[in-house]
Amino acid sequence: MLRTRTLGRSVLGAVAGVTLAASLTACGGGGNDFTDSSVEEIEKAVKADMKKATSLKMKGSIKQDGGETKLDLAIDTDGNCEGELGRDGAVAQILSVDGESYLKGDEAFWKASAGSSAEMITQMIGDKWAKMPSDGGQFDEFCDLDNFLEDLNDNDKDNKITKGETKDIDGEEALELITKEDGDTTRAWVATEGKHYFLVMEREGEESGKITFSDYDEKLDIAKPGSDEVVDLSQMGG
Repeated sequence: MLRTRTLGRSVLGAVAGVTLAASLTACGGGGNDFTDSSVEEIEKAVKADMKKATSLKMKGSIKQDGGETKLDLAIDTDGNCEGELGRDGAVAQILSVDGESYLKGDEAFWKASAGSSAEMITQMIGDKWAKMPSDGGQFDEFCDLDNFLEDLNDNDKDNKITKGETKDIDGEEALELITKEDGDTTRAWVATEGKHYFLVMEREGEESGKITFSDYDEKLDIAKPGSDEVVDLSQMGG
């Protein structure tokens, strides 16, 4: 069995870890005096707005377990996604659309994921997309925004949030929210105007990284690869 989910789990776990440390979870409402509100009121506002998000893009990198994971993904609440995942130099492009998932990895990715089968797989697939087995739920853990937000909901009530300064992030005013835990510091910036979405998250410590969030609520226009561009892994014994 190909270990194609390993990279995805690493990405989701890393992103969720950075986000959960901020103790702000899925979802909000507004308020004219957002920056002057209490942390509890700010948390409620962010939760309410994030709950209504239908799509987003996230990009960044996380260092953990002696390696570095990079991601550049667009995901929505219908389980569609597209983008790129990387781990220690191994890179894979992914697509998930209409309930079907596709992956195109480089040589390093297949060596890391398929072990002794890597050479055979790369020879059969070449530069085509690998269609993942339909019953595998290959990308469910990180391609579905609903799942992502549900994971964020499991926050640690013991983590205390403090407010920092405001700053401009790509033309939007953002409020810094700071959490310290076991020597690690997480800084999350949320939009102060309009919908109070996450814009940037950074973590300093044993696990460090930075993730930017953008393009909220934009419809994902993802097309399936043509049949001549695909190799069905289920026909290879998966």
